[in-house]
Amino acid sequence: MPESNNDIEIAESFDYIIIGAGTAGLVVANRLTTDPHVSALVLEAGADRLDDPKITTPGLLTLTYDDPQYDWSFDTVPQDQLYGKSVSHSRGKVVGGSSAINALALIYPPKSSIDAWERLGNEGWNWDAMAPYYRKFHTFNPPSKETAEALGTAYIDQEIQGKSGPIQSSFPEFHGPLGKAWPQTFKNLDFPLTSDPLSSGGQATGGFSYLSTVDPHTWERSHAGSAYYTPIKDRPNLCLLTETQVQKIILEKQSAAGVVAKGVSFLDHGGMSRTKMAKREVIVCAGAIHSPQLLELSGIGSAHILRSHGIDLFFDNPYVGENFQDHPMTGMSFEVIDGLPTIDMIRDPQVIQGATEAYQTSRQGPLTAGFHSVASLPVVEFLTEEGQAELGKLLEQYVQLPFTTPAAEPPSLSTQYTILRSLLESPSEGSIIIGMGASQMHFDKSLQKDIYAITEPENYVSFLVALAQPFSRGSVHTTSASISDAPEIDPRYLSHPLDIEILARHMQYIPKIAATEPLASLLKSEGRRLPDGIDLGSLDSAKEYCKRNIITNNHPCGTCAMIPLEDGGVVDSRLRVHGVKGLRVVDASVFPMIPRGNIQSSVYAVAEKASDLIMEDWQGHSSLAA
Repeated sequence: MPESNNDIEIAESFDYIIIGAGTAGLVVANRLTTDPHVSALVLEAGADRLDDPKITTPGLLTLTYDDPQYDWSFDTVPQDQLYGKSVSHSRGKVVGGSSAINALALIYPPKSSIDAWERLGNEGWNWDAMAPYYRKFHTFNPPSKETAEALGTAYIDQEIQGKSGPIQSSFPEFHGPLGKAWPQTFKNLDFPLTSDPLSSGGQATGGFSYLSTVDPHTWERSHAGSAYYTPIKDRPNLCLLTETQVQKIILEKQSAAGVVAKGVSFLDHGGMSRTKMAKREVIVCAGAIHSPQLLELSGIGSAHILRSHGIDLFFDNPYVGENFQDHPMTGMSFEVIDGLPTIDMIRDPQVIQGATEAYQTSRQGPLTAGFHSVASLPVVEFLTEEGQAELGKLLEQYVQLPFTTPAAEPPSLSTQYTILRSLLESPSEGSIIIGMGASQMHFDKSLQKDIYAITEPENYVSFLVALAQPFSRGSVHTTSASISDAPEIDPRYLSHPLDIEILARHMQYIPKIAATEPLASLLKSEGRRLPDGIDLGSLDSAKEYCKRNIITNNHPCGTCAMIPLEDGGVVDSRLRVHGVKGLRVVDASVFPMIPRGNIQSSVYAVAEKASDLIMEDWQGHSSLAA
């Protein structure tokens, strides 16, 4: 079978049909088709843009946001706690999925984040079991001596990094004074990086320079499309159809087997309705927003929701689309000293022309790099004896608040809250992720392109503050019987009172970071702050600021949670959909709890493990009927 040629006749059935050629889907497609006797069809709604400079060039990453050729650009419903603000979510709509348009961050979760998954009833999903998969997907490329010294990368334990994985990881060779100052500033704040984030048991709090998914041999983005698909696209047992919108999974009720997934129906790139059958499994890899929508459209979900849209019910599970989690984010921008280069300078046509020429001719300059500075911290105020007492009062007041959504309260939530409470009480666990970007940002805006727009004449550096382990839970549900209608996304940001208590206190710490050397000397002491008139002087004013300036870190997950059915889950510990045979979900929607840090590494790791689980389950079998 040729690769993504949409105009050829293809087989009527495949061993596996994979919905979504994104971060997880292409990992699964690659690994399953290593067996030449196994066939796989991959269906992708977006186009093949593997050679598009907006995707391949690291420094152009924001140009894809809100562009329908690259980005689904979902909008949430107006958020009650944000004064009715709707928050835009960028999700990749191309081969490679969100790994092709994200901010390139390769940040690993702490041991506690993954161990929590096993505590929720998923045997074998702990850090020790998952660590090999966090290494399997990538190849670490050590930095030059100059870069290692400038960015403080001595924390890297090269022996435990990935050595032969498809995704290339590296540190940028183009960096400036801000990136160099970042790790030292946190050392001066008594928050040095405590360990290599990939080390066993490492909690990795403190400030550091993180790896990016950039191939240092070409200085191009390394993503699921380029790394997992391109090298194997000519396999005769693999077929990828692009610009193909799956309408639903074909389910069948059988007297002996119960509900069985038999295939998929979809619209091809020409708008023709087609059906293909799966001899083994249908594997849903459509992401945390589309995957629950597809299950509901196919007849798996809340009976009440499905019947309200005239959808035939095959399996009643009110938890499909529930448990939505994300890293809500806010921040502020500081004007830098005169002469300090930042991304804001590309407002000058000559600057962007020079940067483009440097990249195109010699793969040098600012377009070779994305962001690379991050920190994970506990709430500093809670580290004192008085602060511990205040934390205790907040936990007693809020942690057991009833959780209300359109569905029943998931039984696992009490365990989730117990885990979150223990993380907050530990001084070695970070409750926030703080990032730094060398450009202005506008946190009061909704659309991603407006958030990153260069509208002010000065040059800035921005500090981004993302809630690492939120208590709030939201939902994603279909709004009709058609995949063409966007689902209703309701993150319920800051709906749990502890989230705003934590986020506001971290936001109040940002001026302290900005006033600490060596960063302080790079910022104008009397320079502008964005937004103008920002007031963080009291806790109440900080809370008010956060509520009016929340955006997303684009890390939606949890909506097809890997939790036992009786505890409110959608898939089991082998990622099989509860109540349906021959159907799995493999993407961020299966995360029962959101890990701290950017979720890209965890999506790759879960997909690698899922591939092994699928191959194990089918060893010695030829079809579902067998």
